[in-house]
Amino acid sequence: MRELRTSGSVGGLVGQPPGLPGQRNKTMFIDEHNLHLLKSTEAVDEINSKFYGRFQYPQPPIAFDAPSDPSFETIMLNQSIGSWDHSVIPERPNIWVAGCGTNQAVYTGLRYPKANIVASDLSPTSIATSRNTAQKVGVKNVEFRQQSINQVTHWEEFDYLICTGVIHHNADPSEPLTRLASALKPTGILELMVYNRYHRQETTAFQKAIRLLADGADFESELRIAGNIAEGVKLDNFMARFLKSLGGISETQLADALLQPVEYSFTIESLESLLADCGLELVAPCISQFDKDNNALSWNLEFDNSEVAAIYLSRPDVQRWKISNYLMMEKSPMLWFYCQRRDSGRRRVPEERLCEQFLELRFSPSNAKRIIYFKSDDGCYERSARLPAYPGIHPDLLCRRIVEESALQPEKSIKDILQQIGLDNDFSIINKLRLCLTTNAFPYLQSKSEPAKLGR
Repeated sequence: MRELRTSGSVGGLVGQPPGLPGQRNKTMFIDEHNLHLLKSTEAVDEINSKFYGRFQYPQPPIAFDAPSDPSFETIMLNQSIGSWDHSVIPERPNIWVAGCGTNQAVYTGLRYPKANIVASDLSPTSIATSRNTAQKVGVKNVEFRQQSINQVTHWEEFDYLICTGVIHHNADPSEPLTRLASALKPTGILELMVYNRYHRQETTAFQKAIRLLADGADFESELRIAGNIAEGVKLDNFMARFLKSLGGISETQLADALLQPVEYSFTIESLESLLADCGLELVAPCISQFDKDNNALSWNLEFDNSEVAAIYLSRPDVQRWKISNYLMMEKSPMLWFYCQRRDSGRRRVPEERLCEQFLELRFSPSNAKRIIYFKSDDGCYERSARLPAYPGIHPDLLCRRIVEESALQPEKSIKDILQQIGLDNDFSIINKLRLCLTTNAFPYLQSKSEPAKLGR
């Protein structure tokens, strides 16, 4: 389910989002996706269950961690979607982790201890592993269910819904996505990740080659063939460099990258179209740990030419993100976004306005601590006696200065602090500061806003 980036050779056409099998011409997608084993929704569910039963993904981590303040992640989640008064996601939310794999439900239970959480997966093996890990860490607020998203009947139940790396492995991504939309409360937020087409050129090509080489063989045979190719194929191209980069990874990671039974990938343009078909819309980018590692934090480009820069910045957010996706290609962030129902009655706040609000507001630095559970030799997890600061010292000097000044001068707004520093209110700079100081990915500052200050 993790998006393993490839070198990003130029891909195929950007078609409309796939429809139900048999209802639209699937040949128009044959060069863009791995659909060799696509037969029906039920058949793909069955093969995915077997795949993740054999290859447990992700593997248990060395450690789990969570902030000591049980409301902290909910506060930062609200700020990540532009709710500075922390009102969109309630303090005790109902959460569904749809396609939870082996670890995501545990992370979610630790991050949101006040929440009521449902975690589901079609693989009984993944559910058993996840439930066992939750018991080892002491997570008690998660109800585990073994079920396919394509079969659920939730209706307007959840304040927050997490589905990352899942719908693109379904026979028809619109089918589970429609069910996710129905499960959201009208005011709810969906955290969704699908594969970025420009990150999946080599993986998709390799998966399709394996299907032809293995000719219907089982996963064990495919894994053996894939390993032999990775170790000794005579190539000098993007694929060769990609395969070389896989050296030293585990069997599970290799299978997840090279043997996915069914896989779609998207651009922002095709993702937006798919969301619209399912009654959803993009709200804001979500910065993942993978994008942090790759320093791919923003969907906004910078241009030396002032005319091009002005035209680009005049475009609405989603249109800018599409342009960035096409120009940045493999260097663009993951397609990991917060979404909402189109009938939510809540207008999404443009990034420019979010930056204006960010400047107007006063913030207090995080004073949370980090609770850490380390894995012991017997496979259990033990809570560390140490409680380091969370999130700790900011790695960026400018951001660190702003955090320090917010602590020393709590009456000052961010705009006041930046004026003292001598920094211009340039959109590119302010947006990066907002992302790198006030989101779940960088939870350094907490808004002290009152709802009355948030005029649109």
